This record gives sequence, C-alpha cells and structure tokens, in this order.
Amino acid sequence: MAQILPQDVVSRIKEETDIVAVVRHYMTLAPSGSGFRGLCPFHREKTPSFHVNPDRQIYKCFGCGEGGDVISFLMKIEAISFPEALETLARPLDIDLARYLREDESEGERVAFHRANEAAATAWRELLWSHEGREARRYLEGRGFAEEILRRFDVGWAPAGSEGFLQALRRAGVDEDLARRSGLVRQQEQRAPFAYFRQRIIFPIKNIAQRIVGFGGRILGQGEPKYLNSSDSAFFSKGKLLYGFAASRISIARLKTAILVEGYLDLLALAQHGFGNAVATCGTAFTSDQARLLRRGSPTVLLLFDGDRAGLQAAVRASHLALTVGLEPRVARLPAGEDPASLLQGGNRQALESVLAEARSYLPFLRELVAERGDDRRQKERALKRALGSLAQVPDAIRQEYLLQEASELFAIGLPVLRSQLEREMAAARSPRERREESAGSPPEPVKSGPGLQPGAGGLRSFTAINRPAIEADLFAHVLRDESGRAAELLLEECAGGGFATAETNLLHQELTAWGEARAAGGGESPAQYVQNRWHGRDESYRRYVSDLLTKEVIPRQADFAKVVRECLHRLAGDPRRSSKD
Repeated sequence: MAQILPQDVVSRIKEETDIVAVVRHYMTLAPSGSGFRGLCPFHREKTPSFHVNPDRQIYKCFGCGEGGDVISFLMKIEAISFPEALETLARPLDIDLARYLREDESEGERVAFHRANEAAATAWRELLWSHEGREARRYLEGRGFAEEILRRFDVGWAPAGSEGFLQALRRAGVDEDLARRSGLVRQQEQRAPFAYFRQRIIFPIKNIAQRIVGFGGRILGQGEPKYLNSSDSAFFSKGKLLYGFAASRISIARLKTAILVEGYLDLLALAQHGFGNAVATCGTAFTSDQARLLRRGSPTVLLLFDGDRAGLQAAVRASHLALTVGLEPRVARLPAGEDPASLLQGGNRQALESVLAEARSYLPFLRELVAERGDDRRQKERALKRALGSLAQVPDAIRQEYLLQEASELFAIGLPVLRSQLEREMAAARSPRERREESAGSPPEPVKSGPGLQPGAGGLRSFTAINRPAIEADLFAHVLRDESGRAAELLLEECAGGGFATAETNLLHQELTAWGEARAAGGGESPAQYVQNRWHGRDESYRRYVSDLLTKEVIPRQADFAKVVRECLHRLAGDPRRSSKD
C-alpha cells in the first residue's frame, strides 16, 4: 500500500524544483537549444544524448530511452522509492510532508518509526555533550576526533542506565509501545523496559532522504559485543544501507570512486581528513545490495579494510561481490596492525593517500597474496580457481575476456585452459531453470496485438496493413500536448474501450480515462500534468513511452490537436476519409 499525498503537494514540489539543478548534481550539462544535454548517467556513451527540458521539467535520453521528471530521475539514479524521492526534494523547499500525508496503517507506522528514531538520536546527541557524556567525549578526543565531525554526523552517547533515556523519549511524544516497536527499548518477561543501547557511543544511520532509520553502537570499556546494531525491520535493513552514504553520495558521483571501510569510526576519520567519498558497512559483511548502491554512482570502489588476516579475507570477499555487479574493485592494503582511523590519528593524510594510490585490482591482489604465502602450486591453484569463480559472474562479456587474459598472464596459464575452466564455472553458476531453458531451446512468445474494435463501438479494429504503433504514438502525443484537454475528450468519446497495439498505449488510455473522470468532478489539470503526476507508480517502459511522446519535437505548440486526433482515429479504423481542409 502507498502513501496518500494530495496531488497539489506533489505538483508544488515539481514546480518549485529546478530539474536542471538537480541533474547537475550528478552530471555535467551544457546548453543545447532551449534545454541542456550531457552524457547519460544511466548508460555508457561517448556522444551526449541525454536532454533536459526545463520548460516541461522533464528529461529524456535518446540513447537508452530513459525519461521522466525530476522525481523519477531521483528515484532512478538513487534507487529510492517515490516517497523517499519526494521527501528528498521537499526538504530544501521547507515543505513538511508530514503535514499533508494521509496514510494507511502501514505508512503511518513508517512515519512513527522515523519520529521515534529522530527523538532517540536527539536524546543521545544531547547526552554526549552533557556532563554524562564526558567519558565518551574524552575517548573520542583521544582518538583524534574534533567536535565538528562528531556534530556533523550526529554522534551520541547512550549511558548505562535506561530511565533518563526513557524519560527523554516520553517528553518527545514517544511512548513505550512505539519505542518497543522501533527497537529502541526491550522488555523481558515481567521486568521493567530497558534501553537496547547502553554504555555505547551511538552512530545514527541515515537513508538517502536523510532520515534516521537505525543505529550502530560501540561499547565504551569492557563488554560484548563490541558493536551493537539496530535489528532489521520492515523499515531498516543493515545489508541494504551504507553508513555515511547520504553525506558522501555527491562526492562519490563526482569522483567516480567510493572508498569502503568497515567501521563507523573509520568513516568519521576519513570524513574529518577530507575524504568525502567514503562509506562504511553497517555491522555486516559487504553485500551485493550495497555493491549495487555504489555502482549507481561510481564505477570503482577502493576497499580499505584492516591490515590483519581478517581484513584481507574480507577484501577478497568484497572484491568478488563488487565484480559480480559491475564494479571495479581495488584493494588498498594498510600496514599490519593499522586501521584507517589509527593511520589518520596523527593527522597523517599523506600516508593514507599513498596507501590508496598503491591499491591493487582484484587479480593482482590475489597473485600478491599467493606470493606472500610461499608461491607454491597449491596456493596458486586455489587463488586461480577463486578468481575464475568470480569472473564467471562478471556481467560484461568484454570485461570478462580482458580479466581472463590478465589472469593468464599473472598465473602463467594458457588462455585455452582458463577459458575451458571458466565455461565450466559459468555453467555451474547458472540456475537450474536457466539450464532447463537452454536445453529446451524454448522459442520466444509471439507478440500479441490488441483486440481492436470500431471507433464509437468501444475500441479500435485491428488492422495489419498500417503501422499501428506509430500512428498511436502520433495520436497520444497530440493528446498530451493539448493543454486545453479537448483532444483528450475527443479521444475518450470516440474510443472509450481501448484495444490499442501496445501495453503502454492501453495503460495511457486508462490514465486518460481517469483524467476525464477527474475533470468531470472539477479537476483542473491538463492531461499531461495528470499523467505525469501518476506515472511514478508505473514501470519504466511506460514512463519511457510517455516521455517519448512529450519530447516529440515535430509537434508545433499551436497545432490543431483535435483535428490530428480525429485523423489518426480514422487511419487506425481503416477509414480512408479525412477531415476536410480548413
């Protein structure tokens, strides 16, 4: 179920947001006619085919077909939901969506969850800078962290006792029931409720919309576990988020490189010393979801893990995952016994820069580990088989071939042998369903056209002698360009039942039918505005189709839209008659 937000609020956010400014956060745009263009962020290209039209507040790539408005752009490039994109765009406009939301029970729980986390973060942040937080502040200062970086990342302190924290939540309007549902408070049998985080330095974890969705806590002094994290819930998943990503995503997109560390303090240390493109895992091993999150903004990830054996093993696993989603992993090796925070503690930025500059890509890193462990045949076999297992899951065939050639040179094994082994690895990696389909050789399903009836009888008659999709595209493009709505009304009168050639066209006809009902009830939006305001809940192919129609440059602004609609309907019906010339 979805949030129910008044449509005028969505329209206001779109109207008050400059799509050019938003897109420029992620790519370079140059003036082109009445709009702007640049290299598409959604596919590789050498010639700019990505266009932004500030008048219509839409974008369109004529290379890969991506298109939409500022909301769908943010959803696509940040991999976030429609509500998260709205919230991200609303904040700079000082629009509080909570004032407007009318929600079902599930969405109301999400807002309550965020409110409880914000209250908890505020309480812990205030405690860190109070008398009770002096021990935690002393520890953090001893590790070299300045007040500015701690406040920037909202670091807090959860004391040993629970009562003060519970009182702070109550003052903020968070009762015990909500605190329990949000994972902030626990209760065992008949015992009194207690705070889940106690005697810990607190690191709030934010989503892309800058909302706090979870926490990490580091014990101060003796105790286990050393790190404690919020439990996964319907609104929080440690394996799908990266600590610091909300703050670093712009730098990552600009530098085309992300630095991945394992600890919260490591991330703070890098951010304090000017490495603005760093992120950290949230108390878990690096996951494929996190790798895909980085891949959307950067082709390269620098793995900066601890210099001990466990850190090296984690780097091997993370490199494998990075390769499988199309990232280029590079392993930066710290001196033994060092972690990123300790290396930077004395303000030694140059030492870390040197470590990053010497980072190795995956295959040379594996070969280096083999050499360090004796360089015997069994070590080389094990490393090479691990490498081939990773290469088998590389999605790009050209990149896979280059990596295979590199492996041949590094491990001194002939290409034919490696290629044969790689093919076996790839066959083993395929799912049983894929193997069955390959052996069966199933032909693709035929494309089916719509049923089609006569205009005025509820639909359109199917006709194979004409290019129906092209005529329908021309028809609907003129309907959407007519801001008066008369062309859309004519379409609905003449063709009420649909029966068009493609799924996208039939869905657009349904949306226009809904527009007609809204207009009859007093709605004032144009067909294009109405369709665009509702397209975020549709799939990408539909948004691409509609954005294609909206960017057809051959349609003059002052065309006789109704006349064109009537002609298109006659052609689709196989009627040779044409409207009389004016």
